[in-house]
Amino acid sequence: MNRKTWTVALVVVAVVVLAIGARAMAQDTSVEGARRTITVTSTATVGSQPDQATLQLGIETEAEDSTDALAQNGKVTDDVLAALERAGIAADDVQTEQLDVYRRTVDRKTPQERTVFVADSTLSVTVRDLDRVGPVIEAAVGAGATSVRNVRFEVSDPARARTQALEQAVDGARVKADAMAGAAGATVTGVERIVEEGAARPVYDEAYRAAAFSVASADLSVVAPDELDTSVTITVTWMIG
Repeated sequence: MNRKTWTVALVVVAVVVLAIGARAMAQDTSVEGARRTITVTSTATVGSQPDQATLQLGIETEAEDSTDALAQNGKVTDDVLAALERAGIAADDVQTEQLDVYRRTVDRKTPQERTVFVADSTLSVTVRDLDRVGPVIEAAVGAGATSVRNVRFEVSDPARARTQALEQAVDGARVKADAMAGAAGATVTGVERIVEEGAARPVYDEAYRAAAFSVASADLSVVAPDELDTSVTITVTWMIG
């Protein structure tokens, strides 16, 4: 074998050795650089005492003419608003949610069958003193409101309960991660990622089902639930070492 052939062979061997070495170094770097993590899910629930209620008051009027139906509805609405003001409800706590006008057939399939126009409006009323819910409803109905379509108990500052629930959920996630890491012979070294999975809000539907209505001595009593629950769910990825 001549000198030129030996030179080419040595170059080929050197390239192969360098390639193998580079691959080994890359593999070692990948293993050493791998991050070990633990992912846990945590849920926390905070109870808050409701401090206000929202009512939906319906006002329905009918007439042979749509204009008359609307005019009558406006008159009754004014009467209800005046009654609410006398009951201590601020103007800013009353909003009109809807106003519909439609035809209705009455005495159907009888000689008296006729068509009338119905004006149907809804007022949303916020009551900030729960002891006044019953008297406010009585005042509105006495002034002409034809229905109470919903009573929803609320927390006026839901952000506070949500923050408390989030803090408790993070604490719970850390306890879980410490237990899992300790069982595996590792320790938690930091947080890689936190994601809020569940919506946080007081459970209005349960509050509505818990409401009790009773009539005694012509007084309407509305009993609010003791607490409304705010629940949050988070997923946390912890780094371990």
